[in-house]
Amino acid sequence: MTVYIEYAFLQNFLLDGVLVWLSLKGAKTPVKKRRILSSALFGGVFAIVYPLLGLKEWLGLILKLAAGTLLCMLAFGRLKSKREWGRFGVFTAMFFVLSFAFGGAIFSGAQFFSGEWIKGVLTPLCFLLLALISLLLFQKLYKKRAVWQYVYECKITCEGKTISALGFLDSGNLATKNGIPVCFLSPERAYELWGEKWLFFEKHGGQVCDEMQFSTVAGVKKNPLMKGSLEIEMKEGIRRVSEVYFAVSSNMISKEYTMILHSRILE
Repeated sequence: MTVYIEYAFLQNFLLDGVLVWLSLKGAKTPVKKRRILSSALFGGVFAIVYPLLGLKEWLGLILKLAAGTLLCMLAFGRLKSKREWGRFGVFTAMFFVLSFAFGGAIFSGAQFFSGEWIKGVLTPLCFLLLALISLLLFQKLYKKRAVWQYVYECKITCEGKTISALGFLDSGNLATKNGIPVCFLSPERAYELWGEKWLFFEKHGGQVCDEMQFSTVAGVKKNPLMKGSLEIEMKEGIRRVSEVYFAVSSNMISKEYTMILHSRILE
């Protein structure tokens, strides 16, 4: 099999550059083009030199790990503090994980095709597809992480019954009734708390409970409110709120939580 040095260098230069860029994104580390280019250049040169060394398998593995770590150091830059060492560790681990995952996926896919030119075309296409998928996954994971920073374990007590729920602290929820904060429950949690009574509340409204008007796209709607108490588990301890109104919302924007907390419930 004929190996073209220029092609091998260019391919590894691009693949290492994309892997380094993805790892920096995944580790939330600043991306600097000059460092990525120097790192990818080292990776391309190493890919050409390595086959010429003829090392034993275990020595070759050690050398690859060392070269990969050096490649990451070139991309990351100087390490001045413990925090930077920690971020570098996350970035390096992510680089190796992505390298092995991408390499395994591309190698497995190449087994179904014959012909060097087909593999030469499919390899970069598959790599770019995997890179796009990884980037989308990173964005989704960090979006979920941002949401979870404001999600709390809660206990709701109402009508003599107590249930657990995950509450999201929503800065946009400013609803109050007579100065008492209003929190919104998912229909599932409302039914668990009140059972079939809630159907009666929705039908008869103020005859059996308080109610509040909400503006929606369809117009103004009256929503029944039930008063209860709330316990919120925080790092500092349990935050107890003796009076809270609960309403039902069918428009929970995320399945990670089942209750929307009032924006000032923790104050």
